[in-house]
Amino acid sequence: MTGLDKILEQIKKESDETVSKKLSEAKDRADSILEEAKKSVAGQCESIETNGRNEAAEIRKRAGSAADLYKRKAVLAEKQRIISGVFDKALGELEALSGSDYYNAVIKIAVKNALGQDGEIIFSEADKANVPSDFEMRLNAQLKNGRLSVSDKTRPIGKGFILSYGGVEQNCTFSALVEASKEVLQDKVQEILFN
Repeated sequence: MTGLDKILEQIKKESDETVSKKLSEAKDRADSILEEAKKSVAGQCESIETNGRNEAAEIRKRAGSAADLYKRKAVLAEKQRIISGVFDKALGELEALSGSDYYNAVIKIAVKNALGQDGEIIFSEADKANVPSDFEMRLNAQLKNGRLSVSDKTRPIGKGFILSYGGVEQNCTFSALVEASKEVLQDKVQEILFN
């Protein structure tokens, strides 16, 4: 082997060692980068998973709250429907009264709503035509102050009457009385029905 071959062989050997060393360093660097990337991705995955669980829990919580609200609204609507039915039934029973039962109820309502001064009781045309002859006497016997007389006038009203004191009128039709008492009695009816 000549001197030149030895030099070339030495250069090749050194070159191979340098390449091998560089490849080894590059591989180590690549492994290190890959390991860091895996750790970073694992951390990101864990963070995404935690955030996903938290969001899912929050969605479940909101859905549960929305369902509870919907349920409460539905229950309240049903209670209101039942209470309204109670008032409708009461109105129906009042409006179904006839004959002496009807006029006895009118006397009780008139006594309760009278202002304690002289006035008139105004009926519908049909009710005025059926007023018992002793109605005024029985009504006034129960009033503490003032007198009420059956008016010659009539009004196009349903069951019940209107109390008139000069220019002041009080609507005592059964539908108006039930409607006015709804707000006052609604809580009591709800307490009786649902407690």
